[in-house]
Amino acid sequence: MPLFFRKRKPSEEARKRLEYQMCLAKEAGADDILDISKCELSEIPFGAFATCKVLQKKVLIVHTNHLTSLLPKSCSLLSLATIKVLDLHDNQLTALPDDLGQLTALQVLNVERNQLMQLPRSIGNLTQLQTLNVKDNKLKELPDTLGELRSLRTLNISGNEIQRLPQMLAHVRTLEMLSLDASAMVYPPREVCGAGTAAILQFLCKESGLEYYPPSQYLLPVLEQDGTENSRDSPDGPTDRFSREELEWQNRFSDYEKRKEQKMLEKLEFERRLELGQREHAQLLQQSSSQKDEILQTVKEEQSRLEQGLSEHQRHLDAERQRLQEQLKQTEQNISSRIQKLLQDNQRQKKSSEILKSLENERIRMEQLMSITQEETENLRRRDVASAMQQMLTESCKNRLIQMAYESQRQNLVQQAYSSMAEMDERFQQILSWQQMDQNKAISQILQESAMQKAAFEALQVKKDLMHRQIRGQIKLIETELLQLTQLELKRKSLDTESLQEMISEQRWALSSLLQQLLKEKQQREEELREILEEGMERQLVALLEELSAEHYLPIFAHHRLSLDLLSQMSPGDLAKVGVSEAGLQHEILRRVQELLDAARIQPELKPPMGEVTPTAPQEPPESVRPSAPPAELEVQASECVVCLEREAQMIFLNCGHVCCCQQCCQPLRTCPLCRQDIAQRLRIYHSS
Repeated sequence: MPLFFRKRKPSEEARKRLEYQMCLAKEAGADDILDISKCELSEIPFGAFATCKVLQKKVLIVHTNHLTSLLPKSCSLLSLATIKVLDLHDNQLTALPDDLGQLTALQVLNVERNQLMQLPRSIGNLTQLQTLNVKDNKLKELPDTLGELRSLRTLNISGNEIQRLPQMLAHVRTLEMLSLDASAMVYPPREVCGAGTAAILQFLCKESGLEYYPPSQYLLPVLEQDGTENSRDSPDGPTDRFSREELEWQNRFSDYEKRKEQKMLEKLEFERRLELGQREHAQLLQQSSSQKDEILQTVKEEQSRLEQGLSEHQRHLDAERQRLQEQLKQTEQNISSRIQKLLQDNQRQKKSSEILKSLENERIRMEQLMSITQEETENLRRRDVASAMQQMLTESCKNRLIQMAYESQRQNLVQQAYSSMAEMDERFQQILSWQQMDQNKAISQILQESAMQKAAFEALQVKKDLMHRQIRGQIKLIETELLQLTQLELKRKSLDTESLQEMISEQRWALSSLLQQLLKEKQQREEELREILEEGMERQLVALLEELSAEHYLPIFAHHRLSLDLLSQMSPGDLAKVGVSEAGLQHEILRRVQELLDAARIQPELKPPMGEVTPTAPQEPPESVRPSAPPAELEVQASECVVCLEREAQMIFLNCGHVCCCQQCCQPLRTCPLCRQDIAQRLRIYHSS
């Protein structure tokens, strides 16, 4: 069974409504209506069937519930034999009972907005049925027995999957209103269905070979009088009794609404009485408050005794506070000395940066010399090859002349020719060995020069990386000092000490300026390193990584000297071993490399020039940086965020240099919470484990 068909437990309010309606139906003088709608029922209770049978109820309203079946176990439809109006709309019914035809007194049946798949064939036995509403269900066809409903006046089948009407519907001569989806109909055609009920009935009568008469000329069988009226198909029958009965039913519904309003008024009266009871309860609470005052008097006496103990505890806290102030002053003196040392280190760093610039100029000059040396070695190699080839050609010409002279004297000097040929072969092999030795010497010399060039370039690259690491180390030290200054300032504020405030502000401003300067140098150094890496790689490969947002893998590709040709021979597993961890990025890089190589084969001018790859020095592990932090016994505990007071402070605010907020709380801030200065920049602090 689907989940939405499972039985649900009614709420307390729905259960009370059901009990109220059942009691109301059993009261003396109650009307013929049993209304148990909106009670969250999964099945009609047995008591409702018993009430309808005993009290001869004529109207049963069970709409807006969770019914999946009309009849529960051990119940019979004969209990509803007197029901004339049955309202079951807005439920979860999937089928109606097969013996629905036993409700012979039924005149109105409303099953709108349910899950019905079909109607029972016994529905044709409801000869007094005047209104049938099956709107918004899952019906695909109607039974032929609908033609036996001789009193049917209104039929609503819209919102279903019905495409054909039964031809027997032409025998229902009293049908006045037929609602359906004309656009979905096949029989009768859409044009006929769109013309209205009269056009549909005329079409069905024509198909059945019957003559059509308007419904107003037929008397409902339920209104026929015994022995005084014509047959049910005769026109011009009286209708006064039907109008009177309809008026009577309307009066009954109006009386039901009035009684419903009366019950609502009674409910309001009950709520008013309940409010009076609550007021009386408030008076009782007020009396109990007087008793609480007496208890409070005894509590005050106890509190006086506690205050004496608190005064002694306060004196102990004052002594502890004085001791902490002395420790704080000592810590401030240590921090000031470390700041002076850090400023001196900064001066030395500036001098070292000038030395590094001179080394950079020397590196550029060496690169120019290396390029010139490479061209010269290439020219020398070509000259050696050309001279060796020319020498081989001259030797081959000499051999050919000797061989011709030998052939002319072959008949006379056979033995001499054999001996001279052997000598010439030995000389030829010796000449070839000398040429091979010369070539090997030239190649070894070229390789040795190339290795020297690579070693020089790697040394320069390592020096460049060491400078970048030194800048990062200085930034980390300044961040640590700023964090400790902020913690110190917060602790001093908690102890209400104002001495050395101006000195700490100057130190913080100096550290903030130094931090901004180092950040600029770090960014500039990273850009220079990036340019060097891009110069050492193929331009198409660099553009490919930038297009895929994988610029951070440029050092890895440069370190392993990867080119487009090498990548075309690699698999995703090989890229993972190199250091590219994203599986999607591995496949995308290999696919784009293959496309570039395919395009280069089609258009050779697009192929990247050979020999542009410059070897990149492997990165050495960074040298250990000795921190300038205070000893462990003087370190201050990690400060908490001054906004949420829960998480650790992680962000530095520039230009003031305070470290007082976590990453989450700093986002909406525009001014520093401590000094109220505008925030120009935010920096995140990462603590190493």
